[in-house]
Amino acid sequence: MSPSSVRRLAVAFAMILLAHPARAQSTERDAILATVDRLFAAMQSRDTSAARRALAPGSRVVSVRGDTARVPLVAQADTSFLRSLAAGTDRYLERIWAPEVRVRGPLATVWAPYDFHLNGVRSHCGVDAFTLVRTSSGWQVSEVIYTVERAGCADSPLGPPK
Repeated sequence: MSPSSVRRLAVAFAMILLAHPARAQSTERDAILATVDRLFAAMQSRDTSAARRALAPGSRVVSVRGDTARVPLVAQADTSFLRSLAAGTDRYLERIWAPEVRVRGPLATVWAPYDFHLNGVRSHCGVDAFTLVRTSSGWQVSEVIYTVERAGCADSPLGPPK
C-alpha cells in the first residue's frame, strides 16, 4: 500500500470515529425530545398511563406566574399532576419550538419557548424547562418548570394549531 493510500485510509477512519459521537448525541437528543413529546401527547389525550411512563417516580411540575397577583410559584407532585389530568375535561395543546438540549451522562435538560392552548384558544405562553434522567425504562421527566405569561405572547413560529 502506498503512503498516500495509507494517509487516505487514516483520514477516512478518523472521520468515521469523529462522526460517531455526533450521531450518538443526535440519537440521545431525539430520544429526549421524544419523551417530552410523549408527555405532551399524554396531556392532550388525558392519558394518565402514558403520562406516568413519561414521568420519573417522584417528579414535580412547577409553574412560575409572574403576570398575576397570585402566588408566583405552584408546585405539584407527579401524583397530583396525574390526578388533575384525569379529572379535567378541557382540551390541552402545548407546543414547543427551538429546544435547547443539554446532555451529560444520565442527565438532560430541555429549555424551549412554548404556547399553550385551552379548548382551541391560546391561553398563555412562556418557557418550559425540563430535567430528564435516563432510567432503565429510558429517558423520563423528573421535573418540569415553566413560566405562565398571559400578555405579550408573540405568534408561534409553528403557525396556528391544527
